[in-house]
Amino acid sequence: MEPINIIEVKKVGSTNEKLKKFIAEDDLPEGIVVLAENQENGKGLGTNTWESEPGKNLTFSLLLRPDFLDAENMFLISKTVSLGIIDYLNSIKECFTIKWPNDIYYCNKKVGGILIENQIQGKSINYSIIGIGINVNQEVFKSDAPNPISLKTIFGKTIPLHECLENITNQIGIWYDLLAEGFEEKINQRYHDHLFRNQDYHDFKAGDELLYAKIKQVENDGCLVLKLPDGTIRKFYLKEVEFVM
Repeated sequence: MEPINIIEVKKVGSTNEKLKKFIAEDDLPEGIVVLAENQENGKGLGTNTWESEPGKNLTFSLLLRPDFLDAENMFLISKTVSLGIIDYLNSIKECFTIKWPNDIYYCNKKVGGILIENQIQGKSINYSIIGIGINVNQEVFKSDAPNPISLKTIFGKTIPLHECLENITNQIGIWYDLLAEGFEEKINQRYHDHLFRNQDYHDFKAGDELLYAKIKQVENDGCLVLKLPDGTIRKFYLKEVEFVM
């Protein structure tokens, strides 16, 4: 990955939307980061929002140009980014996992989220905007999110935001370079190793149907493959199934 170039903004609705505007105005190179002190309308998957107290957390978007990757395998970008975040956090304290499809967890609590927007050109990805929110130093959460937690609460100390950003982007860069070099198998294995509830059978809900299943794999298009106790295989895409917490 190209060296990171940070554009800092005081207040923005969404760092993803801000980065899109920058791309529309100029042909920006890979590695641009838009970092917001105050993100007022941070987005999650679908209609979800992201709560962030100004000046306390990391809310940023990273521009990647993975033109080497077929569009049908776009979820490998999510796997790569997740591994970068997980590697940094677990180097400080173990027990961080990746909750499919786009959350970073500490034990059973959410510490971060990822929102990736891909611009497709033909069968390739022209660019990917990687929106990342990490609860760093916020201690009180006012939204109705059920289980937020911050790094400060976990580590017991204030974390310098720019140091945290540098470490996360460095680790993302390492995994992104491996992806560009064709190490898909390694990425898939490490991703599965760090999946939330990747061991044994757990409860899931698909619409009104309750399932007792084990995660078999997450395919490169993002499909979650579950195995039932009787050996039946079920496949689900985003928003089609959820964990029962």
